[in-house]
Amino acid sequence: MSQVYSVTYLPGLYPTWKRYQGGTAEEIFTYDLVTNEEKNISNFAGTDRNPMWIGDNIYFSSDRNRVLNIFAYDTKTERIEQITNHTEYDVRRPSMGGNKIVYELGGELWELDVTNKETSPVLVEIRADRPEVRPHLKQVDKFVTEYDLSPSGARAVITARGEVFTVPKEDGETRNLTNTSGARSRGAVWSPDGKTIAYLSDDSGEYELYLIDPLGKTKTVRLTQHKDGYRHTLGWSPNSKKIAFTDQTLRLYYLDITTQKVTEIDKANYEDVDVSLDLKPLYDYAWSPDSRYVAYAKMDSNLLYGIYIYSLEEGRSHKVSGDLFSDFGPVFTRDGKHLLFVSNRRFSPTFCDFEWEMVYKNAAGIYALTLQKDGQSLLPFKSDEEPVDSVSKNSKDKASEKTANDKPTLKIDFEGLAERIEMLPLPAGNYRNLAINDSNLYYLNADSGDFNRFEYRSTGPRTLWTFSFQEREQHPVIDGVRSYRLSADGARIIYRREDKIGIIDSKTRTDKRAKYGGEDSLKVEVDQNGLDLSNMKMMLNPMAEWKQMFDETWRMERDFYYEPNMHGLDWRAIHEKYGRLLAYASCRQDIGYIIGELVGELSTSHTYVWGGDLKRKGDKVNVGLLGVDWDTDTATNRYHFKKIYRIPDWTQDIIPPLARPGINVIEGDYLIQINNQEVTADRSIYSYFQNLANRQVTLLVNSRPTVEGAREYTVKPLSDEYILRYLDWVEHNRLVAEESSGGQIGYIHLPDTYTGSAREFPKYFYGQTRKKGLIIDGRFNGGGLDPDIFFQRLSKELLAYWTRRYSHDQTTPFVVTRAHMACLTNRQAGSGGDMVPWEFREKKMGPVIGTRTWGGLVGVSMWIDLVDGGGISAPDYRIYTPGGKWIIENEGVNPDIVVDLHPAEVARGYDAQLMKAIEVLMEKIGSEPPESPEHEPFPIDK
Repeated sequence: MSQVYSVTYLPGLYPTWKRYQGGTAEEIFTYDLVTNEEKNISNFAGTDRNPMWIGDNIYFSSDRNRVLNIFAYDTKTERIEQITNHTEYDVRRPSMGGNKIVYELGGELWELDVTNKETSPVLVEIRADRPEVRPHLKQVDKFVTEYDLSPSGARAVITARGEVFTVPKEDGETRNLTNTSGARSRGAVWSPDGKTIAYLSDDSGEYELYLIDPLGKTKTVRLTQHKDGYRHTLGWSPNSKKIAFTDQTLRLYYLDITTQKVTEIDKANYEDVDVSLDLKPLYDYAWSPDSRYVAYAKMDSNLLYGIYIYSLEEGRSHKVSGDLFSDFGPVFTRDGKHLLFVSNRRFSPTFCDFEWEMVYKNAAGIYALTLQKDGQSLLPFKSDEEPVDSVSKNSKDKASEKTANDKPTLKIDFEGLAERIEMLPLPAGNYRNLAINDSNLYYLNADSGDFNRFEYRSTGPRTLWTFSFQEREQHPVIDGVRSYRLSADGARIIYRREDKIGIIDSKTRTDKRAKYGGEDSLKVEVDQNGLDLSNMKMMLNPMAEWKQMFDETWRMERDFYYEPNMHGLDWRAIHEKYGRLLAYASCRQDIGYIIGELVGELSTSHTYVWGGDLKRKGDKVNVGLLGVDWDTDTATNRYHFKKIYRIPDWTQDIIPPLARPGINVIEGDYLIQINNQEVTADRSIYSYFQNLANRQVTLLVNSRPTVEGAREYTVKPLSDEYILRYLDWVEHNRLVAEESSGGQIGYIHLPDTYTGSAREFPKYFYGQTRKKGLIIDGRFNGGGLDPDIFFQRLSKELLAYWTRRYSHDQTTPFVVTRAHMACLTNRQAGSGGDMVPWEFREKKMGPVIGTRTWGGLVGVSMWIDLVDGGGISAPDYRIYTPGGKWIIENEGVNPDIVVDLHPAEVARGYDAQLMKAIEVLMEKIGSEPPESPEHEPFPIDK
């Protein structure tokens, strides 16, 4: 008796990767249920899936001719024959019934009659209401992407769901200025003179720069005529005559409103990886108050950021900072005498508690450059001396000579400018997003977080602070701010805090936090300043919006995909091919599928599609979990505890519910009641734990299936027990290695190349450095960043010994292992998980054992949001060797010793890959024991 199945190693996670040939490519197997023998009947490097056994043939879909078609395997002759011959669209979701197979093809249903091998479309007419395609009024306050202030701060301009709105601070109506469902507007900013709003829109088919009247009374003006490209980070000049912006080619431009001429300021040739779309260079810029200069930050060839100032009159840039530190975030003072910026030059190491390692956090300070040779310090020494000219004219008289509209004409002496620098009297911190008015500097800061320029993870909410130039002190303004902007006149601040957008006076301070309730001091105070966004509504046309999202995906891949020639594809033809399917869409899920088909044509890893404004959503109910495998006693209709997971995760403070002191539940005990409710096995055990996660629950437990003699315990079920099962698996593997080797071999699992391994690696590394062998298990590694951070510790070279009189001889480095190593890997290791075995081998650390990895190393730096809150990725960098050879992508890393897992062995708990690693290391330990040397005799002074 046999069965057929396809091995789908990562089911459902990577449906957008067409023509995939990496380690997780699906295969068709038959399995003999009597002899426990399995047989691979497809044996193709690409994808074979969806097996259907009809008569003597096993039918399946395969992309052997680049497009998924149906093939048949003859179980008698073992010959494979192609049955369908579609050349444009893939055969999707084949399903058998009798002698026929029905499948989806290009938005239609088709039928295959296996008796005569003929195919034909199935004519289906479904007269559905299709409610999700109907235009409707949509409130979009939950879809805010950008915001800005009017010059006085009386109104906000907010971009949400691709529309541009203006919203009053207090009185007046909310206005939708664009009303263009089907086009996406982005990044609206209000001109300093208040007369117009600039924004980007793809209404023409490409992102262009537009101007619109804040009252919505005059016709929108299109300022640019681009053939392609993505533009972002608009910035008005103070005189409202020019707009700067950045594009996907890492260039900074300015546009003259009158002539509509676009001038390139500079281009970045270096950038960090893994930063978000709108943090791509050269976004970090600021206009001078006289609109004649633009200051910006750019990564130089030393891979540090420098500050540059571009002169519009000269048409060239000057570097104004040094070469030793990263300087960024420039902003001019309003009198034009100084340029302030953030710099990472405060080095106070944090030392590791386990070994001689150090990191540097809180490295930033705020600094000022004096722009004129004869200029004064931003913060001159204080003195109570009476100024000589005070008798003729006091400072109040001088101030009265100026008007609010005066804009100083800047004179910048570039020679020696980098040396005219001073530090503001602020502690080392994580300063970002500088803004200035006449009397104060504003900035965001936080005590902890990821604040390198390569901000892979979101910095999260921070505190908005202000520094008074007069008082020379800083004061907190708002806690928990994600971003903010200062009005053109400097009088108001608009901020985003959680899901609220508010406007406050720029003089707002909060020094006595306890007055408002401690850490969250401003929550009540600030929330009352939140804008009323309830009237931000648009007439949404779903079909038009879906087309916009499809087109935008196509453009984003065109503009950001790592290979300019799109792997030789006719990308325009691909757009037309899948664009034809849009007419068949009846819901947002359909659009996700079509977009997935589009990006899948790139045949590349990390092409993801997710989310969106889905209508069909089930209500979530939490389920409490005890960390238990259950079994049933059919005779008594009771559940009993088959296995209890007891290993805690001390790092994350996750304690198994049944492992707490005083809870004496053991395997084999029966669960009698939960919260006094009788538990029987005719219902799912999890139905009894609905809505009980993280709540105190009483359990009645007995060694017999009766209430009499039962014991009662109070426990707190978890909402997720994955970590308990994971740690149990790791500890099982460690103990197998320990016991099988007589204590000579240690075991470390790397679950990813990011925070998971950052937590797990030290837990198992420091206690096993003295082992003679180490198994580095990279199976199921989910990736993240570069694993070299872990291998640096594992591959340290032992340089010397230090003899001690009363204890063991110590080493340099102090924490180092001499163990022989082996690396395990498998099909489910991908991305950074591909890098684990590859780097392990490149460093000559030992053999790689297991199966070929996923093969996904065209990396992705950014996650691109779509207008309805969904998203896509555009893979934008690929790995190659120092010799210039592409590696790993769509292939994987082949192990030195191939060992696969047999289902029957796995079922009985035998791990052939782990046991092979133990075998290899024991042989190596036997032939090359890592013994410490004996030093020569102690010297004798005669």
